[in-house]
Amino acid sequence: MFPFYPQQSSTMAAGNLQMFVNVTKRYAGGLQQLAELNVQTVKTVFEEGTSVLKAGGSAKPGEFLTWESTLFAAFPEKAAAYTRHFLSIIRATETDILSETRSHYEQYGINIKGVPESAVGQGQSALQESSEHLLSITAASTDAVKDAAVVVLDAGAEIAQNAIDTSAHAADSVKEVSEAALRPAKAGSKR
Repeated sequence: MFPFYPQQSSTMAAGNLQMFVNVTKRYAGGLQQLAELNVQTVKTVFEEGTSVLKAGGSAKPGEFLTWESTLFAAFPEKAAAYTRHFLSIIRATETDILSETRSHYEQYGINIKGVPESAVGQGQSALQESSEHLLSITAASTDAVKDAAVVVLDAGAEIAQNAIDTSAHAADSVKEVSEAALRPAKAGSKR
C-alpha cells in the first residue's frame, strides 16, 4: 500500500527504537532529579525538626514557640521554592523529550512525508474509480429507463391506435347496422 522498501522500514524501526530509548532515558533522568529534590526536601524538614527536638528539655516554652513561629513563617517561602524547582525539572524534562522527538522526526521526516501523500493519491484514485463506476452505472440506468419508457410509450401508442381502430371499426359496424335497420323503415315510409 505504501511505497516503503524493507531497508527503509528497518532503518525507521531502528530509529524509532533509538528514539524510544533516548526519550526513556530523559524521562528517567527527570524522575531521578525529582526524587533527589524530594529526598533533599525531606532531609531538610527532618533536620529542622530534629534541631527543635535536640533543644529538648533545656528549651524554655517561649523559645519553643519562637522556633515554631519561625519555622511556620518560612514554610510558604520554602514551599514556593520547592514548587519552582519541581516545575523547572518538569519543564526541562519535557523540553528534552520534545527536542528528542523533534530531532527524530527531522531525521526520518523526509521518508515519512511521502506516506500521507501516497495514501492521499491512492485514496483519490480509488475515489475517482468509484466516481467513474457510479457515473457509468448512472448512465446505464438512465439508458435503461429511456429504453423502457420508449417501449412503454410505443406499446401505449399501439394500444391506443388499436383502440381507435377498433372503435372506428365498431362505429362503422354500428353505422352499417343502423343504416340496414333504417332502410326497411325508410322504404316503408315511402309507400
